[in-house]
Amino acid sequence: MVVTINTLYCMDDCDDRHFGTVTHNGNRCDAVLIGSFERLQQLLHADATAEYELNEILAVSVNLPKDDTASGIFALADGQVAIDGTVHNETKIDDNVSLFDVYIQNGADFFTVSTEDVQLRPEIGTRIRIVGKGLHVYPTFT
Repeated sequence: MVVTINTLYCMDDCDDRHFGTVTHNGNRCDAVLIGSFERLQQLLHADATAEYELNEILAVSVNLPKDDTASGIFALADGQVAIDGTVHNETKIDDNVSLFDVYIQNGADFFTVSTEDVQLRPEIGTRIRIVGKGLHVYPTFT
């Protein structure tokens, strides 16, 4: 739920999407930051509550050995990002689609994915690692 915006670069062609780097529990990642440039500037170098999204999911690993110390949001090679955590709960949308909250213990955060996003239905309590591209950070403005 908390990130620090370290750097911020204005994207001239977008009023509400800008590029920067964020730190989540000590791990630094490139991200698209959602909000006006002026409001995002106010959050520079400060902790901000945020929500997260990936543009594209490239790989999903489930039923990994339990290891809460491995949880987090991590930058990988080629602009990829890994989100590692435990499937916390399921919200059924209909018979075919559910939303899953992934609890990221390190950073005390949640990331929500759908069965459509990950192409599987993970069991509650299992560890999941999602690798994707295009981390979007939606800070909460007060």
